[in-house]
Amino acid sequence: MMNVVANVLPDSSPILCYFHVAKNVRVRIITDCKVKQNVVVVDGQKKIVDEAKHSKLVDTIFDAWEKLVESPTQGLYEGNLMKFQDTCKDYPKFLLYVQETILKPFKKKLVRAWTDLVLHLGCRTTNRVEGTHGVVKEYLFTSKSDLGTCWQKIDEMLANQFGEIQSSFGRSVTVLEHRYKDVTLYSGLGGHMSRQAMNFIFLEEWNGIQERHQRIRFQMKLEIKEGLRLLAFLETTMLSPPPRMA
Repeated sequence: MMNVVANVLPDSSPILCYFHVAKNVRVRIITDCKVKQNVVVVDGQKKIVDEAKHSKLVDTIFDAWEKLVESPTQGLYEGNLMKFQDTCKDYPKFLLYVQETILKPFKKKLVRAWTDLVLHLGCRTTNRVEGTHGVVKEYLFTSKSDLGTCWQKIDEMLANQFGEIQSSFGRSVTVLEHRYKDVTLYSGLGGHMSRQAMNFIFLEEWNGIQERHQRIRFQMKLEIKEGLRLLAFLETTMLSPPPRMA
């Protein structure tokens, strides 16, 4: 596929599917990286004692691989590469596979330090394409239909998807989350914007509060802390309501 893309679209910038490459790497870790075993003699019989669990070893090496691939700059990539090589130093077969089969020929199509130079809009896997392909197959039922039938089925699929999207937008706008219902700033926005947009506003507001709190003087921080304590523990402060008359 990569060779075809290079021939048909020579000016394009194709990248590899991060998910499928990671899946292959994990399989090779499981098969090529075995835990060290220690043979001890107990009551005259030899027993094998694992120095480390195999699953823990797999997770450790795979974590090093993910940090390597997710390196945001070329400088960090070089540092993570050294850490990855040090983690896999006892498994030369696996290390050779990664370096010769993946990194040397394809690192610029896989590692974030290079793929982020391409406008991929955060999509570094083929999962969306494969999911859409599966949906199309469900509507077509068979690969032997004529052009008219295929057109009709795909049109039906797109109409259903459009209806589902509109319904989800409607639910997002009309349904107000419980944490916003009693807040004056947000309760009035129900029915006018989606929950996701409201979450963005909430996050911006919270970040602004934290930034302002970091800039104020220490004495003011103490006063804010005391004020919050008075509001949070009414039963222990002067803000508690008066007792009801019997």
